[in-house]
Amino acid sequence: MPPSDPGWQRIDEKLAADDHARLVERQVNKLDRQALDALYGGTGSKAFDPVVLLKMVLYQYLKGRRSPATWLEEAKLNEAMQWLGRGYTPARRTWYEFRDRVGDCIEQLHQQLVEQTIDQGLVNPEVGVQDGTSVAACASRHRMVNRETLDRRKKLLDDVIRGIHAPTEKIPLWVPPTISGRENLAARMQVASEVLNERIAQNAAKQNGKRKDPGKITVSLSDPIAPLGRDKFKVFRPLYTVQYVVEPTSRLILSYGCEAAVSDVGTLIPMIDKTQKIVGGRLRTMLADSAYCSIMDLLDCQAREVELLAPVQSNTFSKKSPQSKSDAQVSRELFTWNEVENSYRCPEGHELNYCGRVRKQRHGDRTIWESRYRCSPSTCAACPLAKQCLREGSASRMIKRLEGQELLEAQREKMNRPDVQARYASRGETVELSFADARSHRRLVRFHGRGLSRARTETGLLVLAQNLLRRDRLEQQRLNSSNTTT
Repeated sequence: MPPSDPGWQRIDEKLAADDHARLVERQVNKLDRQALDALYGGTGSKAFDPVVLLKMVLYQYLKGRRSPATWLEEAKLNEAMQWLGRGYTPARRTWYEFRDRVGDCIEQLHQQLVEQTIDQGLVNPEVGVQDGTSVAACASRHRMVNRETLDRRKKLLDDVIRGIHAPTEKIPLWVPPTISGRENLAARMQVASEVLNERIAQNAAKQNGKRKDPGKITVSLSDPIAPLGRDKFKVFRPLYTVQYVVEPTSRLILSYGCEAAVSDVGTLIPMIDKTQKIVGGRLRTMLADSAYCSIMDLLDCQAREVELLAPVQSNTFSKKSPQSKSDAQVSRELFTWNEVENSYRCPEGHELNYCGRVRKQRHGDRTIWESRYRCSPSTCAACPLAKQCLREGSASRMIKRLEGQELLEAQREKMNRPDVQARYASRGETVELSFADARSHRRLVRFHGRGLSRARTETGLLVLAQNLLRRDRLEQQRLNSSNTTT
């Protein structure tokens, strides 16, 4: 259905000037289609135009519809989709295949858009704001299995596939009825077994007091790669963590990420490196919350000449728990550090002397030294603050100091300065709005496709849709400002 078609013209007359379909049409047309064309090898039957399919998909994302099955119906019934697609009505399988194919070039398209917006002078990428949010994986939170259950199911499924399952025994409902379905489940079970082995090994490497019962370590058979944790609604389930880096003035998303993780720890530096690649090394300052401010993060930011504005996380052991009925322990922040003598002094003036150090594991394979300082038991026993200072069963107070602790102390002082606080105030007004838009307007509550690859593709399509909308508004604001001036 070309633009000359009466049916297309009839829809064109009905579409409002600010309709999302028109926005997608003009913004996608500014992108280089070479990466999209490379998705198809030029063999076999003639494929649908990938640019047209991308426009239809991005329109659906702006409307909060991320299921290829929904796109199938929308292409038939939604006039805006017919206008964008020039009458295309791809089959269900075509939509799913395109969703999987476009993941190979979605980051290239995102980088194109950001670079173009910077070249237009609409964005200054010197400052970025980073934050993360958890999104439920496409997996049931009620059907997770431990090692014993997984091994039992693997054996039963293998017997069914090989045809040696006893005919008198009823096949469980969780076994797919088709051969392809059973083979697919067997492959997922193999991945689940490897993931579970890794989780059990990580648990065994923990200190005695922090280990879980191995029988309670589980994995999802629907999406084995997805880690288990609590989402934003405090529900324990398989999930992925999405990261955004947003430019605070324009609110354009400079970079994004989706990882098989349950927290933001260890994501700051990879996102800085990714952002620098997209913006040509022009990022100078990153704003983030306390989860992104560790000694390692500060050291890595210094090495990259990027200023980190993030508060230092409070010492949780020095604060009173809401459930605790006893007085809070005397805060370690009240102890004075003496660098020359390599010791601490408590609020009562007693010395805590160096008594050794240990290696502490940090994110990845990195480690850091933790020095320990302890007061003599006889001194603590006679101290008037002993009841508040000592934990139950402890004869003396010990303070731990990490290698590079001075960086955290300097960062804490820096973040208390009024000028820094004024710069930092824009953090919550930018990246949080981007996530609120993703959840409320684009319905990013749960991923539709299984696996990390599809979760990343969905995240990329969502970010591209949000940035198309944002760039269009920036262009309109500039045009309106120009018209007003003239």
